[in-house]
Order: sequence, then structure tokens, then C-alpha cells
Amino acid sequence: MQEIKPYEHRVQYYETDQMGIVHHSNYIRWFEEARTFILEEMGFGYKKMEECGVISPVMAVSAEYKTMTHYADVVLIHVKVVSYNGIRLQLAYTIEDRETHEVRCTGETRHCFLSREGRPLSLKRSFPEIHGIFEAMMDVE
Repeated sequence: MQEIKPYEHRVQYYETDQMGIVHHSNYIRWFEEARTFILEEMGFGYKKMEECGVISPVMAVSAEYKTMTHYADVVLIHVKVVSYNGIRLQLAYTIEDRETHEVRCTGETRHCFLSREGRPLSLKRSFPEIHGIFEAMMDVE
């Protein structure tokens, strides 16, 4: 089973606010960056998925901010599959400081899988290769 590596992000100046801390909206963007990275690492990124006619919109997103992140900090973003049933996917994120391992933010996203026409799609039935990747991700701790 393939290990899910954390995604690494260095905070850019434009991501901070007047108080010198990362603006809360950027954590949601980082969830997407990490999710995109993880899917590529697992062998089936969004580009390949969309070429097969599969889209995966975000149905819900939540974030809980724990501690402040500042300009030039480097964070690790860990992604874990919480649940997956072939049609829906729930991911959990933990953003931590690379040096101190202090948790900066936790969150979740929920997704579904649709055809290009917007119809619900069962990956298990229509795309067993993608289905297998998500199932394998569920087994990784």
C-alpha cells in the first residue's frame, strides 16, 4: 500500500492580512492544493479524472483554526480519507507547522462524483481503477 505523503506549503506574503497572519480563506485553498497533490501522488489526479469524464465538486467544507500561521512559515498538510462509498468522498485535513508540529488548522471536505452531464456516478461500477485508488487511501493511516 502506498504511503500518503503530506503536502508542504511555504506561506507567501500575499496570503497574510494586515495583522501579519494567514488570512482564514487561504486554509481552504491549501486543502485543495493538498488534495490535488495527493490525488496526483496516488496516480489519478484531477486532470486524468476529468479526461475520463469524471468531475468531483466540493459539496461541503469546514475548517477549525487552532493557532496562527505567519509569513514564511512552512506547513505540512496531511490528508486522510474519512469515508468513501464509490459515489461520495469525505477527506480530513490537518495543517501543522513543519518545525514545531503545532497544529494550525483542521478541516474536512465532502465531495461527490458526477459525469460531465452532472449525473451521479459510481466509480466502483464505471471506473474501478479510480475506485481502487480511493479504497486503498482509506486503508492508509
